[in-house]
Amino acid sequence: MTDPENPLLAASQWVRPGEPGLSACWENVVSGIERGWLSTEDVYEVITRLRAGHDIGFQGLSFDRLGNRLRVTNHDVEAWCPPEEMIRLLTTLIQGLPPSARDFPAIAVVWSHTGDGEFPYRAEAAGDELTIRVNDFPAEPPYTLIVNGRAHLDLEDWPPGWVRPEIPLPLAEGAQARRRPVPLDAGLLLEWAEMLCRFGSDDPTLVAPALGLPGELLPRRGEVALRPAPPGAAELVIGSRDGRFRYVKIMLATTTIIRADLDARLGAGYIPPRLHWDSPHTLVYRVEVPGAPYSCDVAADFYFTEEPKATATVLEVTLRRIPVYPLM
Repeated sequence: MTDPENPLLAASQWVRPGEPGLSACWENVVSGIERGWLSTEDVYEVITRLRAGHDIGFQGLSFDRLGNRLRVTNHDVEAWCPPEEMIRLLTTLIQGLPPSARDFPAIAVVWSHTGDGEFPYRAEAAGDELTIRVNDFPAEPPYTLIVNGRAHLDLEDWPPGWVRPEIPLPLAEGAQARRRPVPLDAGLLLEWAEMLCRFGSDDPTLVAPALGLPGELLPRRGEVALRPAPPGAAELVIGSRDGRFRYVKIMLATTTIIRADLDARLGAGYIPPRLHWDSPHTLVYRVEVPGAPYSCDVAADFYFTEEPKATATVLEVTLRRIPVYPLM
């Protein structure tokens, strides 16, 4: 008999594969559910991995993609079927579950901003409360979907059917006013630093719009890269930790910015200790805005290994916020 306390197994009894080859694969899946090898969360992962063309296994149950064929093995019992058909059956299985166990990445979800850097988005779907948590990528997946307060599913990519929220109006208006073609020079770096001093959110996804930079954010080696990069930059990346914004790093595409430009616009900088004898020299400039919640350090790396002269060219610039604590 079907275990009434196992909704996944109960839902599997209503799935009808059709053709004999697919039925044999499905029998192996149902057997894996009966043996406790395949949970609801595992089904989500199987769907995600099969869609990406990857293999996956759970104890005695495995799914192996070999070209346009899928081998489903339960212990030593093998069955073959088209992977697209197995994805269809598993999606049907999920649709037969209670709302809290649905395959949320497969449905359309419209998200809204929360203003929280670690949990930036929330939504409701079929009566369930959904929240997105931003993780410490790449040590962890970029996102985790939380359903009704419990971690539900890790996500490597933003599902195509999910709609990101509009940028909050004050940030959108400011970004639109600043969205103009300007050269990447010391003056623009100063402008960005002053904007970050006033930028009150910890949400790393709002940093580029706040600076007036359109584009898509793509996960990359523990950071997110803005595509396309702004004119004059080979790359612009935004770093975060525990979902909270930490810095903006700009790799320059040209060598048109020199130390003298930074000195003229940002004032006197200081040279921090070097990490290694052959590390690039770095100059740090502190930018402050009266009444702003943050100050901003502008750290410029130079090509030359000796202390940079006035004509030394800048290789890379990092903008890092520092909280301003009121005097007690």
